Amino acid sequence: MSRDLLSGATLDYETRLMYQRTERIEPFRGLFFNPRRCGELSAVVAPPYDLIDRQRQDQLYERSPYNVVRLELGREPDRYRSAAQTLAQWIRQGILERPAVAAIHLYSQKFSFEDREYTRRGLVVTLRLEEFAPHRILPHERTFSAAKQDRLQLLEATQVNLSSIFGLYPGSHPAIEKLQQTAAARAPDRLVRDDLGIVNEMRAISAAEQIGSVQNALADVRLLIADGHHRYETALNYRRLRRAQENNPRQLRPYDYVMITLTSTADPGLLILPTHRVVRRIDRQTMRDFERRASELFMVEKFTDAGRFLARIKAAGAGALGVALSADPDFRLLTLKDSSAMTAAAPRMPAEVRRLDVSVLHALIFDRLLGIDEAAVRSGSLIEYTIDARGALAAVKSGSVAGAFLMNPPSIADVERVSDSGATMPEKSTYFYPKLLTGLVMNPLTD
Repeated sequence: MSRDLLSGATLDYETRLMYQRTERIEPFRGLFFNPRRCGELSAVVAPPYDLIDRQRQDQLYERSPYNVVRLELGREPDRYRSAAQTLAQWIRQGILERPAVAAIHLYSQKFSFEDREYTRRGLVVTLRLEEFAPHRILPHERTFSAAKQDRLQLLEATQVNLSSIFGLYPGSHPAIEKLQQTAAARAPDRLVRDDLGIVNEMRAISAAEQIGSVQNALADVRLLIADGHHRYETALNYRRLRRAQENNPRQLRPYDYVMITLTSTADPGLLILPTHRVVRRIDRQTMRDFERRASELFMVEKFTDAGRFLARIKAAGAGALGVALSADPDFRLLTLKDSSAMTAAAPRMPAEVRRLDVSVLHALIFDRLLGIDEAAVRSGSLIEYTIDARGALAAVKSGSVAGAFLMNPPSIADVERVSDSGATMPEKSTYFYPKLLTGLVMNPLTD
């Protein structure tokens, strides 16, 4: 006999065999908030940690003593130790509960954007970790090292995947689509309308034949990390540490898996938003010289009305970059005259990356025209990222920032093309909307 370390339940041999994971895709016995003990689920969930600033953190703390922010992004002096202690306390008190049966989960998000209704569906599973490799699993953008160190310390302390990675598998798979439709016809096990009005629904799928259909469909397909690169790389680092500690180079353990929500690239609800750049400081002489120098490389259109400017960027599509500078009342739309300028500016950059708008922005506008090199971008002290174009323009107008640089989003085909070439996009190149909620389910690594 053995005991479940989190629930204390005694498990017989046959039950323990059910929990052993061997396939690429596996079900799991997640940790869930117990509404009978914690109250409304809407009070205990949170957005991803990288969207939580100090003000939002305080709001979530005040919303509920059981809000998951206390685990994911605490404000205590030793927040890693505090997270581990809080997690253990919530398990003892029954705030968090664990089902007896392993399952995968259909996660549906219903939302509206620009007067259109969407539903995006994904399957929350545990995925056997693999190093990034062609035709197996790939990143699509670069990461920041500080964030990975933070996530590793938190994972070491809690030994739980607190939030899900978001991944993509290519094309349509009839077996998965049929399973999703069947599951979606049932009432949700969990339903949360979040602060953005997005309806989040989860439904458990525990039948062996249904899980098997997912395992078979996704056993050999190429997966892309869409969101959560830091968490995936952290899971790899954590596995290396645990294998070294246990002198276990091969035998599969729970830490060989990570929680991930997998969505088809053909899902009609898959939406990518642009991630605009806001620059805090630009030399005033550089701003005065900007149009003259930009016109050497770009065709320039000028606008005085923000609404017309934003509409023109969207209508222009790929290749159009919008610029607003605090020293100039006009807005500018820039279109590269000759792609050879990018080849000259970034000869070592892979061709699939060179053609991206974000690469043109970083290599020609930031580096060449403004003197903001890659080291300055990666420092995090000069540039902010936002999906709110109007908010970025308002910040420029108020003088609180020096410049806003607006883009159209890359397509999912762009993302796949770059990843399959073996390259990665610059940091914060994509914004898959909406984000996955943190706190709907967690994945323990201690079985």
